[in-house]
Amino acid sequence: MRTALFAVLLSVVLTLGLAAQSSPNLSFRGPERPLHATVTAGPSELGVTPGVKAMLFIDVAPKANIHVYAPGAKDFIAIAVKFEPQASLKLGKLTYPTSEVMTFADEKVPVFQKPFRLTQEITLRGPVQPGTAVPVKATVDYQACDDRVCYAPESVPVVWTLKVAP
Repeated sequence: MRTALFAVLLSVVLTLGLAAQSSPNLSFRGPERPLHATVTAGPSELGVTPGVKAMLFIDVAPKANIHVYAPGAKDFIAIAVKFEPQASLKLGKLTYPTSEVMTFADEKVPVFQKPFRLTQEITLRGPVQPGTAVPVKATVDYQACDDRVCYAPESVPVVWTLKVAP
């Protein structure tokens, strides 16, 4: 009788133990993977007057032997900036520098291999109290490659603070 009870109890424990193992914890616990470019937003604080255009910039520095694709690259993911929608902010033109051209299997592709700057024109609109701080958030998305392999697309959040001038 004890043997049968022990066998049933052991069976239940093993079943519960295996059930717990079949649902792994999928949260990431290791160090973040290194990015293939350094992305910096500036200026971190910018004095603005409502209705007057201002410029934000994003400096991107690909690591050694790495390139990121420029706009116009077909079949590749070009660097792009996505701003969080904000009613008090009007986005103007995003300006890219002149890219370099690399040749892959007889195809010419625009890339950035050296540090470069993206410039975003913005206008703060609407009545905003002087001295108010307006956060501006965006994400820089890009795909980095070296001479042999392209890496998974990367996204880097960037933030600016607009200080409304008196």
